Amino acid sequence: MSEFIFENVTLPSKGMLYDKSWTNEGKIALRPMTIKEEKILSTVRLVKSGKALDMIFRACVQKPEINMAELLSGDRSFLLFYLRCISYGAAYEYKINCPACSVQFENIFNLNEIPTRYLADDFQEPVEFILPISKKRVAYRLMRGADELAILQEQERALSNFGADQIDNTMSYKLCRAVELIEGITDKKEIEKFINSMMAGDAAALRQDMNKNDCGVDIEVRHICPKCTNEFAADLPLTVDFFRYSSPK
Repeated sequence: MSEFIFENVTLPSKGMLYDKSWTNEGKIALRPMTIKEEKILSTVRLVKSGKALDMIFRACVQKPEINMAELLSGDRSFLLFYLRCISYGAAYEYKINCPACSVQFENIFNLNEIPTRYLADDFQEPVEFILPISKKRVAYRLMRGADELAILQEQERALSNFGADQIDNTMSYKLCRAVELIEGITDKKEIEKFINSMMAGDAAALRQDMNKNDCGVDIEVRHICPKCTNEFAADLPLTVDFFRYSSPK
């Protein structure tokens, strides 16, 4: 029976927002996936419910006391990529469409080359921000795993109740969960009312500030179309093939 080999890795958050027992100077130890974790990924109901990722993290992270639902989304995305690299290798093969000529082509990317953004050493929550148009003062926190699950459940609820024609409210729902204060108002229902009527410019500026202060991996990659030589930037598509072995070519 093979023994698990755990690797220590520094989280993008550096563990700054967690209980000190969760990390060792901002580092946690995790092991590669086994066939048991592959079975979790093959269970459709667990993947659709959003529970699969937490189950895999709990299995592969050495410290069982860590509450995976309370990990920052930036840390979770980083762990997702790191876990993929140590389990299947860094070569990721996928297909993507050129926005200029619409040709679909294959690309192989080295996941070790994805840049990581870390929280500033003086980062604190909540983060205050002045909306540029309304001049309202808001305060927000960074997204956690529990927020990701809630957003997924809200999307499923809207789809089952209203069908494919339902307007996607993911952006506003995310802001409602992140914003904790607007001009001294902390009541969530009042915050939701304000956000649902927020000027587009204010909402865009707020999302931009949230992204600027967040941590995690930057999955935007430069591509060159082999047919028309168009160079474009696009996010890495995270398909079902992400957790599969890709042979380097």
